[in-house]
Amino acid sequence: MISASDLLVGPRGRRFCTELLLQVLDEESDVGEALHLAFFWADYHVERDRGGSISLFGPGADRPEPPPSAAELARAVEAAVEASEPRRVGLAHVAHALAQTASSAMYWQEPDARDVLVAQPDLAPVVARLADVWASTPAVARLIDAPQSQRQWSVDFDDEHGEHPGSADAPDQAARALVTWRGALEAELAAVRARDRRRPAASNVGGSWWSTAPSGLVATTATLGVLGPIGLWAVEDDLGWERATVAPVDPSPDARVLVIDDAEGWGDLCRRWSVDVSGTTRRHDWYWTTGRDGAWVTPDWSGVAEEYDAVHLTVRAWLRGAGTAIPVGPDTASVIAGWTPDTTVWLRDPQPVVDTTEATAWEFNGDDLGWSTA
Repeated sequence: MISASDLLVGPRGRRFCTELLLQVLDEESDVGEALHLAFFWADYHVERDRGGSISLFGPGADRPEPPPSAAELARAVEAAVEASEPRRVGLAHVAHALAQTASSAMYWQEPDARDVLVAQPDLAPVVARLADVWASTPAVARLIDAPQSQRQWSVDFDDEHGEHPGSADAPDQAARALVTWRGALEAELAAVRARDRRRPAASNVGGSWWSTAPSGLVATTATLGVLGPIGLWAVEDDLGWERATVAPVDPSPDARVLVIDDAEGWGDLCRRWSVDVSGTTRRHDWYWTTGRDGAWVTPDWSGVAEEYDAVHLTVRAWLRGAGTAIPVGPDTASVIAGWTPDTTVWLRDPQPVVDTTEATAWEFNGDDLGWSTA
């Protein structure tokens, strides 16, 4: 069962709390306008003060409003909580909030300004109250606590892969994807030079930052009913896709699935199967996003595939742990980075069959920033 702590311990959970509040508020109401303005100016000053490339345009751009104090921002959030109606929160609100939460995740640089704001100690009491409200909301519970049905869904954005992985007759598809992934990682490790290891963690160096399973494998998520699969909505580092096809997948009920339901589960995975990536650019990217300087590991998916058919990262695990430095050993850590929440990645052959005969086309509507059937 979802608890308020699921929405408080990690940056994505805290961000989800505020994004859902913005979704359910009437932006044109006095309270809604006050909250949007308070966040706008607070975000602007956080980004400007740390040297970010942010600019204002239009009348008054040369006279920005001063930053709201933490107390003023807390009062604006508190007033918005009072004005919200949790009983009217629906899955559409939740899907939009989850989408905004995922799109604001950036694990190759400092956290987004809003993530910095909602982590401030002065805002902790009001964010905790907000988490209490949302944790008791049926639509949020349905997203996080709903049991996994047998039928899952594969999403292919704008022919991202040319076709859905698993829709072709390729008996060794998973094996080939794992070999390709391992070869690319070993080449990345082999390219690390001694001077790369001597660079300070805060150096302006970037590159591979994700910790996802190999591309080319079947990946599925559950559905949000008429809103479509979670995989349509909650995509980290998306490329602005506006079209997608969605197709059903019916994996074997006997599949051995490793379920990661919290940050500790990710740490356990890495303690058993991992690759040391401390010398790669992840050291710098993950330093900027977590503030930690030290040894890093990423999962060894080839090792996981020797014992499990698939790995499933729950929405709860993503909200609690994504973008944080998750302890693995006394001196090592890892990061959940690049994941769509609720994703199950199928690691072994034969891959589950993606039934493209039942595929449906979906389009992104820029007016309401949501997905619907084409």
